[in-house]
Amino acid sequence: MLKVIKFSLLCAFLIPGLAFAHGPARQKIVEEIAVNAPPDKVWGIISDFCSVKDWLPGITACESDNGTQPDSIRIVTLESGEQLTEKLVKHEPDRYSMQYMMMEPNGKVFPINTHGATITVKASDNGGSVVEWKGAFYRLFPGTNPPPDQTDEAGKEALTKLYKAGLESIKKMAEQ
Repeated sequence: MLKVIKFSLLCAFLIPGLAFAHGPARQKIVEEIAVNAPPDKVWGIISDFCSVKDWLPGITACESDNGTQPDSIRIVTLESGEQLTEKLVKHEPDRYSMQYMMMEPNGKVFPINTHGATITVKASDNGGSVVEWKGAFYRLFPGTNPPPDQTDEAGKEALTKLYKAGLESIKKMAEQ
């Protein structure tokens, strides 16, 4: 009986400490916008992997090595001159959906270490569309006490701003 009590006390003190032993938690973001245009038209705006240069503010160039084929790599150049390298994971035109991931972090652009996202266009009840951009990331700082500019919240804020700007631009282009 004494062994059971000792073991229980040991677990009571050690197990909570394990919760603090791991790194940052994966963060998720979902943004969407209603667009007064049919899904075909909206998908036509975003379907090319490098069309991001046309609808996402702040991007000056995009080069892709294999178009919309899975595993295609795109290099996106921003107005600042910084670049992001991303890989196309899935491109599903029949589902109006594409999934991509960031290949390497660029802390000068976003305070995140990893990023994967999916953009999907769905038909809405009124004949228009809903564009959903959802993603997940880990913050740039891997430890338990990140600097203020590398917290989970800083990552969420940066990506939410990006997603909203892109969605607003898609809406504007599709509704013209």
